Amino acid sequence: MVLHKTSFLILYWVNGVEVSDGDYSTLEEAMLRFEYLKNHCQDCLPDGVTAIELVDQYFDAIDHFNPMY
Repeated sequence: MVLHKTSFLILYWVNGVEVSDGDYSTLEEAMLRFEYLKNHCQDCLPDGVTAIELVDQYFDAIDHFNPMY
């Protein structure tokens, strides 16, 4: 039997380049950070951010935010 570590990532895009904000071991921890970034993206992310996405270790989307709207 092979055990796989579950992890969650937050990705964002700046001028078409994908950047990882971090790797989180629990969904709760990742959701807290994602909500923080959604509410404070202008303060803590670089100018030109076009999308923020919370994904699992297989890059399946859990939540998505577009700060342009």
